[in-house]
Amino acid sequence: MGMRGGRGRGTLRSIAVIALGCGSAAGGAGCSYPVDCTTTYSCEPLPGEMPPVLPASPCDGDPATSPAEDGCGVFVAWRGDDANDGTREAPVRTLQRAVEMAAEPGGTRRVYACAENFEEAVTLPSGVAIWGGRDCATEAWTWGGDESFTEIAPAPERVPLTVEARQASMTSRVFGVRLVAADAVRPSGSSIAMIVRADAAVDVVSSEILAGNGADGADGESAPQGAPWRAPDGAGGHKGAEGCQADWTEGAQPAVTVCEDGTTSIGGAGGDGDVAAGGDGEPGAPATGVPPEPGSMEDGEGGTGGPMTCTAGEQGGAGEAGANGVGGGSGLEEWLRYGSISARGWQGFSGQDGQNGGIGQGGGGGGGVGQNGKCRPVDPQGGPSGGSGGGGGCGGRGGRGGGYGGGSFGIIALHAHVMVDKTDIFVGEGGRGGNGGRGQEGGKGGAEGPRGAIAPESYYACEGGRGGNGGNGGHGGGGLGGVSVAVGFVDSSIHLTESAEWSWGAPGAGGRGGEPSDDNANGEDGKTAVLWEFPELIVPPR
Repeated sequence: MGMRGGRGRGTLRSIAVIALGCGSAAGGAGCSYPVDCTTTYSCEPLPGEMPPVLPASPCDGDPATSPAEDGCGVFVAWRGDDANDGTREAPVRTLQRAVEMAAEPGGTRRVYACAENFEEAVTLPSGVAIWGGRDCATEAWTWGGDESFTEIAPAPERVPLTVEARQASMTSRVFGVRLVAADAVRPSGSSIAMIVRADAAVDVVSSEILAGNGADGADGESAPQGAPWRAPDGAGGHKGAEGCQADWTEGAQPAVTVCEDGTTSIGGAGGDGDVAAGGDGEPGAPATGVPPEPGSMEDGEGGTGGPMTCTAGEQGGAGEAGANGVGGGSGLEEWLRYGSISARGWQGFSGQDGQNGGIGQGGGGGGGVGQNGKCRPVDPQGGPSGGSGGGGGCGGRGGRGGGYGGGSFGIIALHAHVMVDKTDIFVGEGGRGGNGGRGQEGGKGGAEGPRGAIAPESYYACEGGRGGNGGNGGHGGGGLGGVSVAVGFVDSSIHLTESAEWSWGAPGAGGRGGEPSDDNANGEDGKTAVLWEFPELIVPPR
């Protein structure tokens, strides 16, 4: 195995053996084959009889040396018309039309294709052969040689050739064909040259399989950043009532913060003012579950009331910070880490979104006091009441995870049989995983509610506590880097002969998490391999 031009390249000896039996377009001993390509004769002898000696079929032969015969295949060339009958003199225009005609009941099950470029995606039913690379300038449409190919090159992110099993135990054959999958263009898009679906079998001979580069994953969206784009601040606390205005003075009403996600923080009500003594303030809500820093007294407790003195409400606790999203593929076992495949292609792992930060706790309400003879006899006798606590700030929104980078595949096979002989497989680079977005700063806690007083005596109740800050939003995880794999498969028999060669590009780098210092938030780098077995992605039918 050597290196050339920054890409790995090598020649593979037999990796997995595929049993090739009856059902190929060429026919063989013990198999049914067409004599005049419309009538089928059985090779099976009757009991006790010698096998019949059948004449050679005019359609037998090697695509490298045999001429193209009317009645043995459908002819396709750029000069043709899909309304034609597919003979050498009246070829059809598109490969797909030729393939469908060959697959019809009683059809030839063979396509003779000129060494021209066809910008279409082709679905090949089981048992149909494409004899490509034909020199259509010659009368016999013979094969043009090792550098002569029928090129199938559809638009980006369309798969040039898909082989499907429409009939059991029939092997398709692809000869003298160059499959060209363009570079992917949409975020996370993959470039795949061939897909072999469940129960299908295909031989690929004297051909080229070229896959382009996978597209980069989209970067995750960052939540709004910086003032005034932090999360909403908490509601400010309300002022306590003045003394000597009523026989009983109600404490300041709770301050309520309602965030866009429906979460609520409540600053505790202030303590009442009465004649002899004031009431206690209410605690703030909700409890955040985040232990306060030592000595900070940030627990949202309500202040105490008394005859002449009181205490202020405590500041609310800060909301819990949102967790960062896990990077694509991070923490998974190797066989799971690099995504999964299905009949629709390959799917990697995007980075997880960061979680929203928690709402801050409301501050506690301040305590009220008795009027203690400060009111005139002609006035109401209630003392001043405590201010309410401020509402907690809203939690910041989490950043979005980055998308996975697209992959590059020569062949994807699912529960299938694939043989590759005298064929080069060139695979492009995996796309870069998208970076995770940054989380949003949590909102500031609401201001404390001012205390009530008796003027001009400068006799005061107590203020509420400030609301706790909202927790910062978590940062999004980076996406998995795209893979570069010659043959990706699920439960398949893959036979790459000694003459099969391969070349690969670099795997895609994993996307960075919105917080790069968090290794778990960074996406894993992609994978490069000649053969790699993926888990199967089960997708619902469209």
